[in-house]
Amino acid sequence: MDNRLFRRRSIAINFRVFDDATDTFIGRMGDLSPGGFMVYGPAVLATDTLYRLRVDYQDDKGAPRSARFKAKAMWSGADVNPELFSTGFRIYDLESPTARKALEDLLHRFTIGDEGDDD
Repeated sequence: MDNRLFRRRSIAINFRVFDDATDTFIGRMGDLSPGGFMVYGPAVLATDTLYRLRVDYQDDKGAPRSARFKAKAMWSGADVNPELFSTGFRIYDLESPTARKALEDLLHRFTIGDEGDDD
């Protein structure tokens, strides 16, 4: 059973995602929604764990930017690609204006699909 609050949206670019606390690469973003995202990476991640994550991207002028989120790993396991593992994160700090703005920027500029599909 799918317990998502929002539909996933495909992203046009596979952004690199890091554990911001350790600066460790954890994988590439596979999809994004207003409530969370999925990451494809080299290892299974601990679930029920709150991570501080960083997503690196470029703004509309090409300058490097980073979106930082507190996100909880809801599930993690083997992917259909035997070389990867996938992890689903729920974002937990959307009350932060900075995190909300970064998420809106990523959703607006880099996702494929109609924003009206989220209801």
